[in-house]
Amino acid sequence: MTPLEFAAGLIAYCGWSRASVTSYGRSQERNETVGGVKYSKHCLWLAADVVYDPHPRPRLADARRRATQLGMRVIREDSHDHLQSL
Repeated sequence: MTPLEFAAGLIAYCGWSRASVTSYGRSQERNETVGGVKYSKHCLWLAADVVYDPHPRPRLADARRRATQLGMRVIREDSHDHLQSL
């Protein structure tokens, strides 16, 4: 998946789930500052963090199904969902 394909999938996912993006592409320095993993897909523009506020999060099974259709996977974290390319 290219960064542009990921961006298109991210837009579609956010439209479906009414999510807002809180973190997307990052420099390596920014990734280190926020505690991201060493080889984060954020640094390749292939990952994003989203929140659903004020809307409730979709059920995890539904979020994963939609993300998979778009070539992405969802990792549910405490305060947000992390989306990344497959």
